[in-house]
Amino acid sequence: MQSKSYHCGIEIDEIAVCDFELMKRMSNQDILELGRGKVDPKLANFLSKKMGIETRYHCPDELSSFELAANALDRLISKQPQIIDEAEFFIFAGISNPLPTVCTSSLLACDKGFKKASCWDLKSGCSSGVLAMQQALDWVNLGAKKGVIICAESMTKFANPEALQMSASTGDGACAMIVKRSESWKVLGSVHGTDSRFMRSMYVPGKYPVKKDFNPLDYVFTFDEKGETLEMMAHYWMQSLSDLLKVSSISGSEVTDYIAHQVDGTKNKKFALAQEIPESSIALNFRDYGNMGCPTVFINYAQWMQNRENDFFSGDKLVLHAVGGGLSWAGICLERV
Repeated sequence: MQSKSYHCGIEIDEIAVCDFELMKRMSNQDILELGRGKVDPKLANFLSKKMGIETRYHCPDELSSFELAANALDRLISKQPQIIDEAEFFIFAGISNPLPTVCTSSLLACDKGFKKASCWDLKSGCSSGVLAMQQALDWVNLGAKKGVIICAESMTKFANPEALQMSASTGDGACAMIVKRSESWKVLGSVHGTDSRFMRSMYVPGKYPVKKDFNPLDYVFTFDEKGETLEMMAHYWMQSLSDLLKVSSISGSEVTDYIAHQVDGTKNKKFALAQEIPESSIALNFRDYGNMGCPTVFINYAQWMQNRENDFFSGDKLVLHAVGGGLSWAGICLERV
């Protein structure tokens, strides 16, 4: 799906990140000891130098993505308490929800006292957060003025520590955002798609309710067709970014802020540079947080904005982009008016 037919824009008015001090800070050595029982110096060096990761954060036993979401939402409300009364929609994005039969957005809205927000949950792998932004964009184009998006994951709860293809790069995290209708930004284009042939390349096969004699390995991520999946994921990173630039009628060299989900400390930069996006425009924080699932792109955005020397200027072009399991991808290109 590709589109550029929007009559109004959208912007992130406020963003709050969960308190990472609540979690366990995990080094490469910690990860290897957890999964292998010992530290292989060559493997530790590979994680640091080739994959580009040093630390990530794990939820302790008493926390899950729900508590991370609630924490981020509390921090958002402390910045703008009026959002409880003003929000017209409330979107929760995430695949590692510990309450599979509950509408998490409704539960969070109930707990925090939201008055009139239409609530719904989204699951589309690591692209769920950007898809939530697209859904919010549709909502404001139907007349809404303001709403809340929450992205939260605790995928380490579903990771087999011995399977380093996931546990080595994965961390937990959450963020909450106020997004609003905006005349200061216009939408140049958006893309979303799924190649469902690769759904089972990375998924948790266990069913609920959990049986008494359950197999624990049914409730951690399993991997199929690993080689082909990695090849196709790289393809869709390149293709979806190329499609987004094309439908937005811009070149990569015009992008001033490229904020992406991250699966590796080197690949995202490689994909962006291949589309001629300037290196100075590429936001990266994989080294310190790893792949947190759908919150990654917006936590990356929050830190990018903290370090940005100036506010946005007229003509600046912001790209939000994510590709992940499913395989699903999503991207939005916005221009500052």
